[in-house]
Amino acid sequence: MLHFVNDLVTLGQRMRHFRVAAGLTLDQLGAQVGIAASQLSLMENGKREPRLSLLGAIAEHLGIPVSELLDSTAPSERAGLEIELDRAQSSPVYAELGLPVLRAGKSLSDDALRTIVGLHRELARRAREAIATPEEARRANTELRALMRTKNNHLPEIDDLAQREVDAVGHVSGALTHRSVGRMAERLGLELVYVSDLPHSARSVTDFANGRIYLPPASIPGGHGLRSMALQAIAHRLLEHTAPESYADFLQQRLEINYFAAAVLMPRRQSIEFLTAAKQERNIAVEDFRDAFGVTHEAAALRFTNLATADLGITTHFLRVDGAGSVTGKAPGGAGGACARPE
Repeated sequence: MLHFVNDLVTLGQRMRHFRVAAGLTLDQLGAQVGIAASQLSLMENGKREPRLSLLGAIAEHLGIPVSELLDSTAPSERAGLEIELDRAQSSPVYAELGLPVLRAGKSLSDDALRTIVGLHRELARRAREAIATPEEARRANTELRALMRTKNNHLPEIDDLAQREVDAVGHVSGALTHRSVGRMAERLGLELVYVSDLPHSARSVTDFANGRIYLPPASIPGGHGLRSMALQAIAHRLLEHTAPESYADFLQQRLEINYFAAAVLMPRRQSIEFLTAAKQERNIAVEDFRDAFGVTHEAAALRFTNLATADLGITTHFLRVDGAGSVTGKAPGGAGGACARPE
């Protein structure tokens, strides 16, 4: 099975597009590749996953390489709108309305389809604005803190991803430069653009269509702020995030992008080397960790909790942050406090 195909709807649209372009009916193509037209129709509608060997046969009879079928982009504007409609009607927001599913058949004009998709976009936007009540927000925060505690505040998959990105730009030790962050963005086809007129409510704005990440021109001392904001935007692309469908989903994505940014600024391999040497000397200090990687005190302390239990054998299970921003880690058996903050 094609477990690497994440979007069967797009695959089906591309199969239909090239079949129609070749002037073949479902029955004709099905007969050529040895499959019933009804089964082929299910695949074109994104309801069934074809075998790789079958895709190869289909591509051969359509006169195209298999890569054309596996391309992740919609084959036409109409197809793109149909895919967006399918996804919108599969969302929890639409399910809560209890309305029937609308199929974008041939009788539905392009203008009507654009209007319906536009309504779905607005519905999703309004749902995001009122995404959680205070009670839901508290519950989501509590659940995420509890989950991170079971993981020792450690996400090894994101650590590995961050390490690969750091290694790819040739960063070895010390503070990560703005230039290295820019090169990471370039590897994804993105450009960092510094502007002075961002909306007050926005830390950064990412325009994936045109490959730009817009950032403010100023930063907190040390440059950590700008680097972190750019890395968070990069993380959304690398982690393949889509628009959050719930407050819990939003929190999970925020945790992951913050974790990725910290894991790039303080890479796991280099951090463990530094902290292991300090542990052997019985002289671990957040201030030293902070200065070694050119980050803020709070960022260094939070990053320490990602690595302490999993990699250093120093069990740290929660943090306390006081009004001045000082961060204190506690080990099991200590006095009360709050679970490690997932940022």
